[in-house]
Amino acid sequence: MKKSIILATALGLSLTLAACGNSSDDSAKKSSEPRVEKASKVDSKKESEKSSKAKAESSKKAASSSKSIPTTDDQDWFFQDPVFYADMETMKLTKTEVRDGAEDNTKVLVIYNTIHNNSDKEQDPSNFYMVIHAKQKTDTSNVNLDPGTLALDENGNNPLQAQEDNLNNSLLPGKTVETVMMFKLVNDTPVTIEFSNEDFTTIGTKTINVN
Repeated sequence: MKKSIILATALGLSLTLAACGNSSDDSAKKSSEPRVEKASKVDSKKESEKSSKAKAESSKKAASSSKSIPTTDDQDWFFQDPVFYADMETMKLTKTEVRDGAEDNTKVLVIYNTIHNNSDKEQDPSNFYMVIHAKQKTDTSNVNLDPGTLALDENGNNPLQAQEDNLNNSLLPGKTVETVMMFKLVNDTPVTIEFSNEDFTTIGTKTINVN
């Protein structure tokens, strides 16, 4: 009888130990498996939209960079900031700033640029004033701005005389010069620059904040 009880007890202990062993193995196996986090639908949608937007921007930049600037005088006029191609000449805008005007309490918008002669004849860069216009809105109107004149420096000199001379001198074939165009401001609202073609039809605009 005692022997039977001892054998039954030993058998029970072995079954208990086996069960504990299996439980430990299962826990170890689960803890060793990598954790996979499922992305929510919202996150997946955002990532998809982000990826699509990035691809669109990349395509846009590639298309823009692939458009070369013509160096001949046989292409259609266009404005693609900062380039204004006008057949015989090409203007490239470089920077803008506001300076004191020659008249008291006046300001002048200065547009720095380079002009290249695409033709085999001398050209007059100042003709760009015929196809580039600047406008500012007042309380009642959209005003065409007049060409501006700068105040002289402390030595009585025009600080941008060389660039102004380049604009008014004949430009030799195939040459490039640095010039400026200037417009007298009527207030501190944004200035809209309009670029026209040979038929004086607006083909592009650029807005410049001056305050």
